[in-house]
Amino acid sequence: MKIRIFSTLIIGCLLVLSAAVSGACSDGSNEAKQLFVSQIRRCNRLNLGEMRISKTATIEDLKLSDADGPRQTAAALLDAVKIGDRKAVYSYDTYLTAFIDLSAFSENDVDIDTDAKRVRITLPSVQTRMSGRDVAVREDHYRVTGLRSQVSPAERAAVKEKMSRHLKEEIASDKRYSDILVGRAQQRAIEYFNNLLSHDGYTVEINFR
Repeated sequence: MKIRIFSTLIIGCLLVLSAAVSGACSDGSNEAKQLFVSQIRRCNRLNLGEMRISKTATIEDLKLSDADGPRQTAAALLDAVKIGDRKAVYSYDTYLTAFIDLSAFSENDVDIDTDAKRVRITLPSVQTRMSGRDVAVREDHYRVTGLRSQVSPAERAAVKEKMSRHLKEEIASDKRYSDILVGRAQQRAIEYFNNLLSHDGYTVEINFR
């Protein structure tokens, strides 16, 4: 299995926040703070990264050693005497997205200290969810020669379904994937909030629930 992580972010949303926190820091009033909190809530769900997880599977004639039962044994014996080769390799991608739900962000989650020139923000925990999958499998290798049968659409559909099922099971049972993505997403959120909200000597402290 291969994984790749892509960083994505709703930049327009954070640019609005930058203007809002600028006013809140300059003003220091409750009204300015309320405006800042309101702007964060309007972002709703902030996407911070996406992981592409690839699964690879092979289709080839059944070997006699792998046959299970009389029917498969007979098919394997027939394939063993056929001339030629038959092997196809397919890959399939599914996507895991990391995001923060900002809809419940409140005034208790932000503290602006104008004397110390510090902005402290407590963000909701990063969540992950399955966000999509490829419509079709990719054909990475295909070799059918001699008297071997071509790979049928039914076989391709079956291998896609098998890869999809295995991917879901592995992602659900192995937290390494979500842990990697959550760690990258937290780092991304800290970097962007620091870059966009720090100004006029203010420092930004980001925590997660």
